[in-house]
This record gives sequence, structure tokens and C-alpha cells, in this order.
Amino acid sequence: MKIVLKDNLQFFILLLSWVVIGGYGGPVIYGYLPITLLLLKRRERYMELFIGFFFMLTISDSRQVLLSFAENVKNEYIVLLALFIILDIKKFQPLNLLYKRFIPFFLFAFFCLFFTESFAISFEKTLSYLLMLLIVPVYMSKVFRDQGEEFIKTLIWFVTFLLFVGFIMKFIDPAFTTLEDRYCGILGNPNGLGIFVTMYFLLCAIVFDYFPDLFSKTDKIIIYIAIFASVILSDSRSAIFAILIFLVFKYFYKLSPFLGFILFLLFIVGYQVISNNIEGVINALGLQHFFRVKTFADASGRFIAWDFAWENIKKNILIGKGFNYTEYLFHSNYTELSKLGHQGNAHNSYLTFWLDTGLIGLLLYFRGFFITFIQAAKKTRISIPIMYAVLFSINFESWLCASLNPFTIQLFMILTIITSDEFYTKAEENTLLVH
Repeated sequence: MKIVLKDNLQFFILLLSWVVIGGYGGPVIYGYLPITLLLLKRRERYMELFIGFFFMLTISDSRQVLLSFAENVKNEYIVLLALFIILDIKKFQPLNLLYKRFIPFFLFAFFCLFFTESFAISFEKTLSYLLMLLIVPVYMSKVFRDQGEEFIKTLIWFVTFLLFVGFIMKFIDPAFTTLEDRYCGILGNPNGLGIFVTMYFLLCAIVFDYFPDLFSKTDKIIIYIAIFASVILSDSRSAIFAILIFLVFKYFYKLSPFLGFILFLLFIVGYQVISNNIEGVINALGLQHFFRVKTFADASGRFIAWDFAWENIKKNILIGKGFNYTEYLFHSNYTELSKLGHQGNAHNSYLTFWLDTGLIGLLLYFRGFFITFIQAAKKTRISIPIMYAVLFSINFESWLCASLNPFTIQLFMILTIITSDEFYTKAEENTLLVH
């Protein structure tokens, strides 16, 4: 990590300048950011452009006033990244076409705008989601062609560095990294950190599978310490179970894909039994405080949200009211839901997609989702275990329905790696890919 930090010192200073000017300079950041991005583009520093975008999405999730500028600046950032592709498209050839699998979904999502409650916001969110699915694969493929494995190493260490920044801030200013007595690092809340670390763990899993010699044993230990310490401190149950699901299915899929699929069917059938008895198992192990067993009964208020979402889905099952409708719906009924013991959104990506784009949109999105992972399974056997972990995670949060967050971008990074010939070919050339 020291070498990566040393080699990218100027870039880290640039990121720090964004934070300082954004936090204390008011509207100056809206002029300063584009200038620095244009300079990076002029010098063809595409890796810095991409990692800088990921950094901006990460700090935009923070609840700190100092970092509140990132919530608006990230919209400016994504537009500039898209313009760089459009205005200089030859340098990005061949284009990564991951988005093509999701074209039917986006066509229907734009159709749903005719029924939206807030056209401008809904259109903006639909467009930003499309841009994310265009930009992430294109930039990742471009940077990997230019810089190879050095890009992957820098990306992994950069995220690890962000996790360690959270640990440091915990001792410097505990209030900065704590929400309701739970650790959240530099993220906005503990559950957000749990999702962030889950996706990062899965990203590391595919990187270590494709390039097992890229990181030393000591490097991997440091990375895993950052991941598991973050998970334990955040007290995120869904993150713990998602990671366990990946590890269990990874083991069985390595033995036999058929055996792994049978285990998945057994898991689906036995899920209700597991849910009904998990509380007793946790109590028997003496981990009731860690897993916050008292909140198991109503899933921390999620059952209220899910019932409310389902009642509204039944009013129009096939067609939704566009991106952001779920947020609009829950905000409009905030007082009523608060009295029932729930605050926040639907806390379920399936229900949010259903409310926003209807059953048709939900099916179209997961058509592209499943096709992508199933085709990737031909290249690496951990593709399906990753898919199971993601499917579990999105059952408890709506992060997959939003684009400009530090979670969805990591999923798109994973999809890029497992579907792109650049990454697979490089791994095969080094005879490093484990089947």
C-alpha cells in the first residue's frame, strides 16, 4: 500500500484539495472540479478520472456537512466523464458494451416517465443510471488496456485506504464515524458501510481469482483485516450473511456447479426454517447483542416498509411511475410510517424496482442481470456465488435502484471484470485463472 500511495501522491493531494475547497470554498468547487478534470483528461490520466469519480460517490454518501458538496458535484462529474467519451470516442475503442443487456429495461424505464409524479427528478435519475452503466465498463476497460494490472492494484489499495481512514477517524473524532452507537466509517450510516464492504469483498474475490499473484499473502491479510474489521464494527447483519453466503457457495461451486445449484435450491426451500430459528441459534451462541436480536422481529422496521410498498404495488402491478417514485411515496407518507415505527425508504431493491418501473421493468432488469452472471460463469465459477450474495444484499436495502452511490458502481466494476475479454484474456495469458 505504501508504494501505491507514494506513486499516486499527487493524485491524493488533488483529492484532498477537492475536500478542502468543497468543504470550505462554497460554490468555488463547481468551477474548480471541472478544471481539474479537464487537466486530467488533457494528460490522459483516465485512471485518476475513474478512481476520482468513485471517491466522489463514496464521500457523497457521508452525512457530514463538510462533505455535503459531493452530493451535487457528483452529477457534474458523471456528465463530464460522459462528454469525454463522446468528444474523444476513438481513444475508448473498442467500447465495452455491457449496457446492451439492459437496453430493454431502460426503454421501459423511460416509458414509465409518462406516469411519474416528478418528471425532472425521475428523468435525471433514469439518465444517470444509464450513464453509469455506460461509463463504468468503458473507463475500466480503457484504463486496464492502458495500465494493466497496475490499475487493479491501485483500485484495490485505494478502497482499502478509505477503510483505514475510517479507522483513524474513529480515534480522532468518534462522532465522525459513529451513528446511533454503531460504526459507519466515512460512509453515511452503518448499513451503508456494510453494503460498501460487502461489494468490496466481492470485488476483491474476483480480482484474487483472476490475478492470484498480483497481491502477496501479507497484502491480502491487510485487505481482509480492513474488510472484516469494518463489518464487525458496523454490526451489519446483512453484510455478514451476504459474505457468508458467498463463501459457502464459492466452496461448493468450486467442487461442482451442479452441487452448488442443488445447495441453492435447498437454501431457498429451507430459508423460512432458517429465518424462524435463527434467533434461537444466535441466542444459544451468546451473540444476541452483536446481531441486535431484539430487532429481528420486525427486521428493524423493514416489514412495515415492505407491507406499505406491496399495498401500493397492487394498485398498478405492471407499470411503475418512474425512478424516484418510491422515495416520493415514502416521503409523502413519512408521518404515518413513523408512527408505525419505520423511517426511511423501502429497504428492498426488488420492491423499489417494482414500484418505480412495474413488474415489467423489474423482470427486464433482472433478465439482463441474470444473463450477465450466467454468461460470466463460463469464465469463472465464482460468478454465481457473487450473484447469490448480491441478491441477498439487495433484499434488505434499495441501493441497486440508485446509480450515484458507492455500492452500485462496485457492482458494475465486478460485472465489467467478469464479462470483459480484456480482463479474462490477461488472466489466461498469465495462466492465473482458477477454474
